[in-house]
Amino acid sequence: MDANKQKQILGCMNDVLGQNGFRSELIEQTEHTPLMLRAESQRLGKVAKEATIEACFIPISLPDENSGLLQFFVTLFNNVPEQNQAQVEKACRYCNDFSALGQFGFFQPAGQIYLKHNTLVDASLDLEKVITFVADNISLLVASATRFIDAFAAVGFSGLTVDVAIEQELLPKV
Repeated sequence: MDANKQKQILGCMNDVLGQNGFRSELIEQTEHTPLMLRAESQRLGKVAKEATIEACFIPISLPDENSGLLQFFVTLFNNVPEQNQAQVEKACRYCNDFSALGQFGFFQPAGQIYLKHNTLVDASLDLEKVITFVADNISLLVASATRFIDAFAAVGFSGLTVDVAIEQELLPKV
C-alpha cells in the first residue's frame, strides 16, 4: 500500500477518534519511524486508567500492492513492580483466552502490560469501508482493554494472584 493511502487511512482514523473523545494525533514519518496514529483513550475501568493506542502500517512487502499490515499496540500499564511480574505474565496468558481481538503481553524490562493486534487492510475497498473496518478493530481492542484493566491493576499493583482475581470475579472463570 502506498504511503499516501496509509496517511489517508490513519488521518481519517485520527479524525474519527478525535470526534469520539480520544486525544489523538498523527505523527509524521521520519527516517527512523513510520507514520503513526497515537491516541489516548478515555478513562477505562474502575481504576480510571487512560490507555495509549498506537497504530502504524508495518513496512512489509505484501503480494497485493493495495494491502497493508496495520499494527495496533495498546499500552495499559508501565512500571509493574518486579515482585508482581510473574503473576502479570500469568494473567496475560489467561486473558488471551477471553480477548475478543489481539493478544495481551508483558514487556518485563519496562514492566509494561500491553495488547497487540495485527490486521491486513485492503485499501482497494471504498475508503468508508476501510475506515469502518479499522474503527471496529479499535473498538474491539478498547473493549478487551476495558474488560481486563481492573484485573491487571489488581494483579500488577496490588499483588493479587490470578486465582484470587478469578475468585473476586475480576477475571472470568473458564
